[in-house]
Amino acid sequence: MESTAGQSLTLDDIAHRYAGSLAVDHVTLEVGAGELVALLGPSGCGKTTLLRIIAGFIAQTSGKVVIGGKRIDDLPPARRNIGIVFQNYALFPHMTVAENVGYGLAARGTDRNATKKRTTEMLDMVQLGHLADRLTKQLSGGQQQRVALARALAIEPRVLLLDEPFSALDKSLRLDMQIEIKRIQRAAGTTAIIVTHDQEEALGMADRVAVLSQGKLEQFAPPSEVYDTPATYFVNQFVGTANVLPGKLESIEGDRATVLLDDGTRLSTRVPASPSGVSAPGIGSKVVACIRPENMRLSDRPLGAIEGVVELGMPLGATIVHEIRTRSGLRLKLTEPRTPGTLPRPSGTQVLVEPASPSSVTVFAAP
Repeated sequence: MESTAGQSLTLDDIAHRYAGSLAVDHVTLEVGAGELVALLGPSGCGKTTLLRIIAGFIAQTSGKVVIGGKRIDDLPPARRNIGIVFQNYALFPHMTVAENVGYGLAARGTDRNATKKRTTEMLDMVQLGHLADRLTKQLSGGQQQRVALARALAIEPRVLLLDEPFSALDKSLRLDMQIEIKRIQRAAGTTAIIVTHDQEEALGMADRVAVLSQGKLEQFAPPSEVYDTPATYFVNQFVGTANVLPGKLESIEGDRATVLLDDGTRLSTRVPASPSGVSAPGIGSKVVACIRPENMRLSDRPLGAIEGVVELGMPLGATIVHEIRTRSGLRLKLTEPRTPGTLPRPSGTQVLVEPASPSSVTVFAAP
C-alpha cells in the first residue's frame, strides 16, 4: 500500500449553517503535513462540526476542504481515506483485537496476507501484539483506545481525526494516553486533528491550537503563544487563569503602554492586543489588564504595585496559591513556588503585588 501519511490539510473559508444559525463562521486553517492540531473551545463552538465536515459526514454551506493539494468536497466519507477515532471508540465487541484493526483493510479489498502484515505492524506500534486474539470487550479503556487508534492508522489515512478521545478514560489514565497517542502519531507521521474542550489536553499535545468561540476562529498558534500572548479576551479567559484588572489606557510608547487602574495604580504593560478585523483600543479607552497568577509577584516597593490583603493561602504540592483582596475589592490570585516547609502567608497579611514584567500583562478593550 502506498503511504499517504503526513499530508497537508486546508480548510478554506469554511462556513456552515444549521437552521439559519451560523455554526461555523468562515474558518480558514492551514495544517502542515504531519502536524497535530487541536480544535479547542466550549460546547457549541463549532469544533465537532468542523471535524464532521473534514470527514465528509456533513457538507459545509460554503468553503473548501483540501487534502494534499486536492479538493475532496465531492468525495463521500468512504473515499476520503480519513481515519477516525470516535469518542466511544466504536469497536466491534464480537471481533478480536486483530480483526478490529484489520477491518478497514479487509473492507477495502486488501488481500489477506497484506492485511495480516499491516495489522501486526499496527499492533506492535501500539504495543498490543500480545493481545491480538483477545476480544475487545475484555480490554481496559486505555487498551481499547489504542486498538481504535491502530484501526484508524492501519488504512494509512491522509488525515487522522480524534473526537474527544480521552473523555471515556479515568483521569489517571489520560496523561499516559495523551503521551502515547502523541508518540504513535509522531511514529506514523500522520497529520492529525484532535477535538477537545480540555485546555490542558490541547496545550500539552498539539503542535498548534485553534481556539474557537461561537463558530469563529479566535486564534491559531503554538500552545505557548496561545497561553502567553492570547489574541483576544475570550482566549485569555478560556485558556488558563488570569487576573482581570479594569482601568484606562493612559499612554503608548514603542512596545510599551501604561494603564491607569481604577484603584489609581499605574501598570506598565505591553501594547494592547489588536485581534484580526478589530481596532486596538486607543488612548483614554476603557481596558482590562490581564495577568496570569504565576506572573504576579510580591513587591517591597509601592510604586507600580497593587495594595492588598491576603485572604486565603492554599499549598498545592510544589506551589502555593494566595488569594489577595485589593483595596478596590478585586480578588487576585498569586502563585508562588513552594519549598519544603514553606507555609502560606497568614490571612490578613498586608502585601504589595505587581506583574513580573510589562510583557506579562496583556491588555484588551473592556468587554
